[in-house]
Amino acid sequence: MPSLGLSSAAPSAAKRANACGREEFLSGLEAVFGRFKLHQAALTFRTKVTGRGFVNANIIEGCDGFRVVIRGIDTFDVGVDLQSEARKEGFGVTLECIQAKQIGIWDGILGHARDRPGATAIANRAASVGFPGAKLRNDPCGGFEVYVRGFADQRAAQSWAEAARGRGFPDAVAELN
Repeated sequence: MPSLGLSSAAPSAAKRANACGREEFLSGLEAVFGRFKLHQAALTFRTKVTGRGFVNANIIEGCDGFRVVIRGIDTFDVGVDLQSEARKEGFGVTLECIQAKQIGIWDGILGHARDRPGATAIANRAASVGFPGAKLRNDPCGGFEVYVRGFADQRAAQSWAEAARGRGFPDAVAELN
């Protein structure tokens, strides 16, 4: 007899795709200082990392253990600079791309830029040719994506992208976000 909202009397492991992992809500770059099986080992290492000046280091739990990371890196250039500084302190940092989960909304993508000023220029140009409301968000591997949110369906987003290509945005596409 089912109980507690379960489909059977005996509880079972979650069957969601991210049952052991972490759902990411923001895309961007992550500087990974180290990976550990045990939380205590990650805590000890994070103390070492923060003691050497990388005060924004955090511990992120994943399916395979714990990572000591710094997040919020806007551009690949900034990530490479951080990696270089970390290596001077003896840390073998890797840069990894974080992809946010899909939320099921169709967006129109106008283009991508390496940095915020470049992306802002795309958004300003879009507004000047009849595409107001373009926004910026982090690309998974650094840089920025310029987008317009909230089309009713794929057809509407594709029609918009075609119009944008006709107005000088050759990289415009429809994307399910």
